[in-house]
Amino acid sequence: MPQPSPNLRVTGRALIERAIVAIVLFAALLAFSPVSLAEDNAQLKRDVVAGSDFRIRLSAALALGKKKDVTAVSALSQALKDQSGAVRAAAAAALGLVGDPLALPALETAKNAEKESTTKAQIEKAIATLKAMKRTKYIVSLGKVENKSGNPKVSSLFQSAVKTELGKVPGIELVGSETEAAQRAKEKNLPTMAVDSRLTLLSKSNSGPDVAIAAKVEFLIRKIPEQSLKATVKGDAKALANSRSVKGEADLAELQNDAVNAAVQSALKGAPTAIEAAAK
Repeated sequence: MPQPSPNLRVTGRALIERAIVAIVLFAALLAFSPVSLAEDNAQLKRDVVAGSDFRIRLSAALALGKKKDVTAVSALSQALKDQSGAVRAAAAAALGLVGDPLALPALETAKNAEKESTTKAQIEKAIATLKAMKRTKYIVSLGKVENKSGNPKVSSLFQSAVKTELGKVPGIELVGSETEAAQRAKEKNLPTMAVDSRLTLLSKSNSGPDVAIAAKVEFLIRKIPEQSLKATVKGDAKALANSRSVKGEADLAELQNDAVNAAVQSALKGAPTAIEAAAK
């Protein structure tokens, strides 16, 4: 039986990948539902860059997008250079879902280099999403960041997560002090708020073969200069891992990082509505 020529095989694969790009666009629309961080984040970040099959890299990109894991931005940015157009489209969709404007330079570079029109459209959509998040409607000061969990080792982790995630809330410009916030608000004629944050719980437990880290956070929104408390938003999350994979302090710290980041993200989903109400 005659074998298909190499060119036909390549063409067939290219057609399949183009079809998958279209599926990716649809899947990206479905990925906005909240999903808790799972134990396989580190593996997904490896798979999206170095998976042996494009379908592995594709599914890893989509999974990272659904998790909205800010720590995956670097890996997803690398995936924008993947040889597969489907993977590049999935990586762009995922970066749009993660919502970190720091991904914009990588997306702009990828857009300029992209030859596939469908994939390029997905990259442009992600760029538009991230740019929209940068339009300033409110000036927000980073207020007190308190670790009430009883675990002092996670203080810097919590502060970093708060600063990163709060800075990604659509419509706000985050500044470091109330004095700076008042000055910027006057320059731009915009309302200004201060946001205090608290890590209220970080606990470890075992459930069967799994280790679980639970985190709870809350954000208090004050209007400046009145200093009146206008709103409170809360969030919680749990990160799970098989106990055999948590072999030391580094593995435990990564699990804590996942739980704290997810709790902060959970709380700040309600921040745009709360801040809008506080500004009135």
